[in-house]
Amino acid sequence: MRLSRFIKALFGGLLILASVALVLFAYYGSAATHEIVQSARSKLVSYLRVEDFRMQGLLLDDNDTLPPGDMGQPVKIEEPIHPDIRKQIDEGWSMQGLNQYASDLVSVFRRLPDIRDEWCKEPGRFLSELPPASIVIVFYNEAWSVLVRTVHSILDRTPPELIEEIVLVDDCSTLAHLKTQLDDYFRPLQKVRIVRAKQRQGLIRARILGAKSAKAEILTFVDAHCEVIVGWLEAQLDRVARDPKTIAIPSIDWIHEDTMALNAKSSQLYFGSFDWTVNFQWKSRSEKKVQAENPLEPFDTPVMAGGLFTIHKAFFEYLGWYDEGFETYGAENMELSFKAWMCGGSMQIVPCSRVAHIQKRGHPYISKTPGGYSVVRRNTIRMAEVWMDEYAQFYYESFGGPKYRDKFGNMSSRKELRQRLKCKSFRWYMENVFPEQFDPSKAVARGEFRNAENKGNQCLEWPPPLTERGVGGCHGRGGHQLWFLSADGEVTREDHCLDYDGNKLKMIRCHKMKGNQQWVFEEKTKHFKHVIFNRCLEWSDHKLKMSDCSESIAGQKWLLQHYNASNLKVT
Repeated sequence: MRLSRFIKALFGGLLILASVALVLFAYYGSAATHEIVQSARSKLVSYLRVEDFRMQGLLLDDNDTLPPGDMGQPVKIEEPIHPDIRKQIDEGWSMQGLNQYASDLVSVFRRLPDIRDEWCKEPGRFLSELPPASIVIVFYNEAWSVLVRTVHSILDRTPPELIEEIVLVDDCSTLAHLKTQLDDYFRPLQKVRIVRAKQRQGLIRARILGAKSAKAEILTFVDAHCEVIVGWLEAQLDRVARDPKTIAIPSIDWIHEDTMALNAKSSQLYFGSFDWTVNFQWKSRSEKKVQAENPLEPFDTPVMAGGLFTIHKAFFEYLGWYDEGFETYGAENMELSFKAWMCGGSMQIVPCSRVAHIQKRGHPYISKTPGGYSVVRRNTIRMAEVWMDEYAQFYYESFGGPKYRDKFGNMSSRKELRQRLKCKSFRWYMENVFPEQFDPSKAVARGEFRNAENKGNQCLEWPPPLTERGVGGCHGRGGHQLWFLSADGEVTREDHCLDYDGNKLKMIRCHKMKGNQQWVFEEKTKHFKHVIFNRCLEWSDHKLKMSDCSESIAGQKWLLQHYNASNLKVT
């Protein structure tokens, strides 16, 4: 009964609201309608307070005073969970990579707090006249509540004059609710336009489809599982309006994929990075060599996460959009980042622009695609061949060599694009855009670190924990056996360094202060010796350990791949 009353109240309220909006639009236009509908929505949310949401088995506890998820609070489902509800929750995780059941409990009009710093709200902070943007959102089999809440958050928290249109690009979804039901739902909203691909394009080509069909001179891309914070678009548009060759990126906050809670504590403290498997990573701004005087001003980022950014349409076209030879998903963020910097542009994170994003578990977009994660590697090889020059070799070594480099389509048009634009080299990018990045070309050694015991068939390996095994059969495919000996004596992989405190060997984050993480490889004896403790790395009795150095112990001898003593700085 409670569920029935709730549904009737909710849909009755929404029907009244929609009718009022249509009448107001006819008389006053979109801007006035926007303000009045906002007021009506807040009253509707007030009317549908706790008693309407306190449904059997669905609700928060008796102390809750707001609807589920309101103001970014977590949805807490009462225990024990009924088996039927548990089944729905499990199905949502399987299909969407998030707790769709919890999302469906949250209003598509839910409120979020203004989490911006007060500095961002000061009058005159941004240009008084900003150009409108076409906001492009690609979706494929997205959950209704997640997609619709994304759109409403944009409509509710963006000045209407800055929205030229919201372009929803349907990448040939198969779920029924994303067909006629979606058309009917958004038909009254003139600024929302649905573009439907005739066949599956993949996220990358679907974005290109949306970009090319957009009406505005500026494009803003938003993932289909986001919620924006007030002021988000003004801050991005300001940056792009001041410099047409800058790509503006918001600070990306986190909506918890299980509880739909807003986590917005530290997103502006990080910049985009990558490792030598060319996977995106966040790194602390404290690691940057040049620190900003004002941390709230836009700041350079070497790469972007990929789904959220604003760019001039003409600049995007100038850069050749994305590589249309890419399949589905993956590496498009790296390609756009590299070529933006190398071809005369720049890329900045804008701390005053805050967008909250659901990081789905796994990648439902590609996990249901034939080939799965292999498409990411395929795309990355295409990107590396065109943009990374001699540094592409370091990527190939991360998974066993370049044997697949010629199997992923013709790249001549992309190489011609780079030549025509007179883009700079990747080494220039490393030295000028990302000097903080570890440069494998300056390493003393890289690749496999083989132990001389057992005919050299065992390689240093991490993970698992070093003291449990630390060495495994050499396989020649990089991965956990890809190591670097840096010019400063660090034995490193994936920003972690081999650390010895005189008692225990472990892998911890590199701290760049030498000390426990400083080693020297003695080319004559083949010893890995710790500089401070003067002991040698040894593999014996199926354990990795530190021992007094001895030339007679084969387990202390190591064979390093791609060894170049001329890069060594350690004395």
